[in-house]
Amino acid sequence: MSLNEHDTSDEGLLGQYRAGREEAFTLLFRRYSRRLFGYVLGIVHDRDLADDVIQKVFVKLARRPEVFQPRASFSSWIHQVARNAALDALKSSRSRLKRESRDRTFEDEIAEPVAPVDIQHPGEGIRNDMIRSLVSRAIERLEGPKREALVLREYSELSYSEIAEITGRSLATIKQDIYQARQALRTELAPHLERIDSA
Repeated sequence: MSLNEHDTSDEGLLGQYRAGREEAFTLLFRRYSRRLFGYVLGIVHDRDLADDVIQKVFVKLARRPEVFQPRASFSSWIHQVARNAALDALKSSRSRLKRESRDRTFEDEIAEPVAPVDIQHPGEGIRNDMIRSLVSRAIERLEGPKREALVLREYSELSYSEIAEITGRSLATIKQDIYQARQALRTELAPHLERIDSA
């Protein structure tokens, strides 16, 4: 009997993996690798280093699934492990990070594959690409803690309490950081969006 990704909790999948079902690990990887990559990339600003960090996180989990202790949700735990691994990798390789990697945008690295052009509305795809690019650049300009909290909320879809647990900051601080980040994005993006819509 095969596992259904959508009907099984993270903890259930990990339990299945501990019991010897390899496909459960594959489902956990599919569920988390992309959003963890985007989160880690926001910390290390280097695609190759982010790939290495994600690989290390999942290798650690594959080799020692018992390291997860259900004091928190699996999602919070794996984001915390990824955060710590990213910070460690950043410290050890700071001198080796290339300047050109900072020129890449967050959106360039995690963007969805390019969708086919809609023949009926060809300008819509261009508009969406412009908006995605503006948003990613605006996110990159946010102060580090605000950017991290916003990315965890919007891209990893974590709760405020999970973000507080991962970052080690208070729930009130996380709420304030996300509120201020959203306000900063609205302020920065409003004039650009008006120009795009009027074009």
